[in-house]
Amino acid sequence: MRHQILLVHDEQATRDSLVEALDKDGFIGIPAASGQQALDYLRSGGHASVILLDEHAGWTAFRRAQQRDPALASIPVIAISPMQGSSATSAAPEPIDVGLLITIVRRLCSGSPDAAYSKTGAHQIESHQVMVFVQVA
Repeated sequence: MRHQILLVHDEQATRDSLVEALDKDGFIGIPAASGQQALDYLRSGGHASVILLDEHAGWTAFRRAQQRDPALASIPVIAISPMQGSSATSAAPEPIDVGLLITIVRRLCSGSPDAAYSKTGAHQIESHQVMVFVQVA
């Protein structure tokens, strides 16, 4: 089964290139231009294993909705830009390191014991240091 990854980014070119990278790596990349568009997709029955969310594309509104809706709260979120104090499952810096992003997505989709990132703090993923935050339900 190919995991569906909902990619929320306000820049069309970035969305397109990341969806292409996800597709090439065996995932199904689903683009959304805003947090609201992502919410509309999910509330209309769309599915995502992981959400990649750019802070400029509606982070605050999306997180509020996720905190109110248990179905949304169960979906891991990777912040695509540095966000101190956020409640993202992981934060990947911009400019986007596609290899790092794919590694994080792969781990979150794998179901391995370390995939849930249950501890806040810094984790080593291959040669990269990644800040990881606990998902707030």
